[in-house]
Amino acid sequence: MSAQSSSSNSSATASAQSPYWFSKNADKAWAEKFFLTFVPVFFLYNGVVQSAGWLDTNNFWHIAQNVGMWIPYCVFLPAWLRRHSGVPWRESYWFKFNLYMFVFVFLVTYFHTEYFFDLLGLRYRFDEVTLYFDSALIGPDEATAAADYKKVPPGMYLNAVAFFIVYHTVAIVCMRRVQTMTLGWGAGAQRAAWIVIVGIASLFFAWAETRLYITQSASTNVWYVDLEAMLLWGSVFYSMYFLVSFPNVFRMDEKISEMRWTLSRTVLEACAAGAISLLLLDLWANFIGPIY
Repeated sequence: MSAQSSSSNSSATASAQSPYWFSKNADKAWAEKFFLTFVPVFFLYNGVVQSAGWLDTNNFWHIAQNVGMWIPYCVFLPAWLRRHSGVPWRESYWFKFNLYMFVFVFLVTYFHTEYFFDLLGLRYRFDEVTLYFDSALIGPDEATAAADYKKVPPGMYLNAVAFFIVYHTVAIVCMRRVQTMTLGWGAGAQRAAWIVIVGIASLFFAWAETRLYITQSASTNVWYVDLEAMLLWGSVFYSMYFLVSFPNVFRMDEKISEMRWTLSRTVLEACAAGAISLLLLDLWANFIGPIY
C-alpha cells in the first residue's frame, strides 16, 4: 500500500509540475483564451484600415475607427459572453485587464510618446486631424511640434490599447509556459529563466510592432526618421515599457490562493508601471540620448 501511495503521490507531483500555458485561475484562463482569438481580428482590422487609406481621416472617423479596433471585441463581447459566469464584471479578469491597459496606455501615450519623437525619431502626420493631446512640458517645443509632426492625435490612445492587449496576452501565456517548465530547477536557475523570457518577450514585441506596423501603406502617416536605427536600438528603448508591464500584469489574479485585484489596485498598478517605465526612458535620455 505504501509503495502504491508513493507512486500516486509522485504522479500527482509530476502532474502539478507539468508545464502549462494558461492560468490555473479559470476566470483568467478564459480571458486569456478569449483575447488570443482577438489576435487575428486585430491584424485583419489593421490591414484593412491601412490598405484602404483610412488612417488619415477627419476627427470623428479618426476616433471612431480606433474605438472600433478595441471596444466592440475586447469590451462588449466578453461582457456579453461572461454575463452568466458567476464572477461579477468588476472582479472579472477581462474587465480589469482592459482597465489596466487603458490606464497604462493613457500614461505612456501622453508622456512617453514625447520621448519617441525626440529620441527615436517617430513622426505622426494626420493632415485631416485637428485634435491633439499630449504633454505640454515634456518633449518638443509646443510652438513647432505640430509643424514637425510631433503631436499625438486622440485616436492613438485608443488603438494602442488594442495593440497592448495583443502583446500582453501573448507574452503572459508564453512567460507562464517557461515559468512552469522550470519548476524543477534550482531557485537561481528559475529566476534566470524568468529574466530571460521577460527580456525576450519585451524585446520581441517592441521590435515586431515597428517591423510590422511601419509599412508602405502607413508610412505617409507614421514613420521613423531612421527606421534601421529604430529596429536595432529603438527596440531596446521601447522594450523598457514591457520589462515593467509584462511581469506586473502577469501577477494580476494569477494565484487562486490570493485575493483578486480590486479595481483600485488595478489602476494603481498600471500607474506604477507607467511611472517606472517613464523613469527608465528618462534615464536613457540622460545617459544615451537620441538614436538618430
